[in-house]
Amino acid sequence: MRRIVNIVNFVRGIEPRWEMDLYTPVVEQIKCNKEFGIGNTFLLQYDAMVRKDFQDLFLRERDENMELGVWFENCRELIEGVGLVWRGREGYDWDWYADVGFLPGYTQQERQKIIDEVFRLFKELFGCYPQVAGSWLMDAWSMDYMCQTYGIKAFCLCREQYAVDAYTLWGGYFNGGYYPSKNNMLCPAQRAENQIPAPVFRMLMPDPIYSYEEKEYNGNTVWTLEPAWKCGSDGPIVDWYFDTYYQTPCLTHAHATTGQENSFGIGLLEGYRMQVHKLTELQKQGLLSIQKIGDTGAWYQQQFEQSAANAQVALEDWRQEGRKSIWYNCKNYRANLFLEDGRLFFRDLTKFDDRYRERYLEEPCAGWIATYDNLPVVNYRLWSTEQTESILSLSKQVTELAASELSDTVLSVQAVFADGTQGQILFAPEGVTFRNCPDLLYCWGKPGEQTKLTFGNNKLQALHNGFAYEVPIDGQLALQPDGALLQPKNGQLVLKF
Repeated sequence: MRRIVNIVNFVRGIEPRWEMDLYTPVVEQIKCNKEFGIGNTFLLQYDAMVRKDFQDLFLRERDENMELGVWFENCRELIEGVGLVWRGREGYDWDWYADVGFLPGYTQQERQKIIDEVFRLFKELFGCYPQVAGSWLMDAWSMDYMCQTYGIKAFCLCREQYAVDAYTLWGGYFNGGYYPSKNNMLCPAQRAENQIPAPVFRMLMPDPIYSYEEKEYNGNTVWTLEPAWKCGSDGPIVDWYFDTYYQTPCLTHAHATTGQENSFGIGLLEGYRMQVHKLTELQKQGLLSIQKIGDTGAWYQQQFEQSAANAQVALEDWRQEGRKSIWYNCKNYRANLFLEDGRLFFRDLTKFDDRYRERYLEEPCAGWIATYDNLPVVNYRLWSTEQTESILSLSKQVTELAASELSDTVLSVQAVFADGTQGQILFAPEGVTFRNCPDLLYCWGKPGEQTKLTFGNNKLQALHNGFAYEVPIDGQLALQPDGALLQPKNGQLVLKF
C-alpha cells in the first residue's frame, strides 16, 4: 500500500509554561485508538517515562496495535542524570530552546550519553529497544548513531517552518519519506556511503498551498492537520486534506502523519477523534492504510534503496480562491509549482547535495535558535521583497492546470495558456523539463548575505553558507541585472539537477 498515514502522538511529562493535565489527553487518545482498532504510535519523552502513572498506563494498555518509541526533548532529570549541567531557564525543567531542549545543543559525546540513557530506560520499562524516534529537531550524527547502535527503523521530524518556536527547517522534502545524509539530516543522500539507513518522515501533514507562506495568508496560522488547530478540527478542511494527499498523483508514495502532543490538553480530542473516524472510513474503502510508523519505515526500507520521489498535488483550494500548488520531492531537489490569479510560477526550487553539512554536525548549537537548510535556487518566501520577487515564472497566463504520473519517478504537469496553446512541465530526478512552454523569467530577488548567485556558461552558479553548487540550463539565456530570461531551444528548456 503506497498511500499511508501514521497517527503519532508524543507524550511529555512536564509542562512548565502553564498548569496542565498531561495525563488525561493520553488516556483519551488511547481509548479512541482502541475503539477504532487502528495502528498507532506513541513517542515518549524521558520526563514521561519516569512518571509512574505513564509507566502503568502504557504497560497496561499496550497491545499489538500500539507502537511505543522515544521523543527527544531534553529535561533536567535526563541531563543531570548523565552528568551534564542543565542550562534551562529559571523554572523550566523542560525547555524548548534549541541549545537546551534538543540534541543539536550538545557535543557528540554528550549526545551519545543522552541517547544511551533514553534507550536504557525504555528497554528497562518495556523489555526492548524502540524502533522509532522522533523530535521537532534532531541532527545527522544522532540519527546515524541511533541506527548503528540501536537499529532504529524510522524517524519523524518537524515539518517545514521558518523561525517558528526556536528553530528553522527550510528546504527539505516538503513531505513524505527520505533517507537523510550523514552530513545533513534535512538533506536526502545521493551516495550510499553518505546515507543513514532509516528513513525520515516529515510530521503533521502540512497544507501544500498555504503552509509555505504562513504570514502571507492570515498571519502565523499553523496550516497543518494538527487536531488542536483550525485546519485539523474543521471537518470540510480535513476532508480536503485527505482528498489532496490520498486521491491525487503521488508517484512512489503518499504519506502523512497526524496526531498531537499532550501539551494541548483535552482541547485536541474533538479534532483527533473526528480525524481518526474519517481515516478509518477511508481505510475501509481501500483508499489508504493506517500504519504504525515503525511498520512504514520497514516497508520503505524494503521498497527503496535510495530516497524515493513523491509528490503532493493540490489542484483544489479549500478556501475556494483558485490557488493550485504542486510539490515534487526527489533525492536531487525539491520544487513547488504554484498557480495564483492566472500566473504560473515556482515559489521554491532547492538543490540537494549530501556533501553540504548541517551547522551542528560537529559543534553544538550555541544559541537558542537553530537553523537547518539546503541549497536554494528560488526562495519566494525568504528572498522576495515589495520591490522584487524571487521567482521562476512562465511568461503567459494559465487558465487550466492538470497533473499525472508518467512513472513512479516522473510527474507530468499540463498547462493550458490564455492564448489556447498547451505546454508540459516534466519533473524527474534528473531535472525539470519545459516542453512547448513560453519564456521563463528567473529573478533571484534579495538573497541574504550568505547566498551569492551568478550566471555563467549556461549555468546558475551559486554559493550558499560557504558551499558552491550549480544548476546547468539546457536552453538560451538572456542575462538581466538580477537574473535572466530563460528561453526554450527547439521547443524545450531543461533545468538539470
